[in-house]
Amino acid sequence: MDRDWSNKTILVVEDDKFTSIIIQNFLSKTRAKVVTAFNGEQAVEQARNHNPDFILMDLKMPGMNGFEATRKIKEFLPNTVVIAQTAFITDADKEEAFNAGCSEFITKPLSSDKIFNAIDKFM
Repeated sequence: MDRDWSNKTILVVEDDKFTSIIIQNFLSKTRAKVVTAFNGEQAVEQARNHNPDFILMDLKMPGMNGFEATRKIKEFLPNTVVIAQTAFITDADKEEAFNAGCSEFITKPLSSDKIFNAIDKFM
């Protein structure tokens, strides 16, 4: 399916640079503007600066984790869709992600299908 998201901005928050590049490569096919952050503090700053439509939020990061970053971002961008992405899958993580303000939850390893299907739900 050809997706033209040229009018969308997506913030990719991922502390693993290799995973971040993979996600950016998946999203490049959509023509969306992709902005990156490598930790929670950068995520909050990038969200303020770029007002993204979607955020792919890694939950387990050093420093400010994805749960805390999501809560802070939701204070000033309450309608932005945040999709949690993590390799650590427990019911407690899922519950905490939704309580923090995430709209969707996907698990690693990531694929373009997982990412696109999650975003498509909110298009």
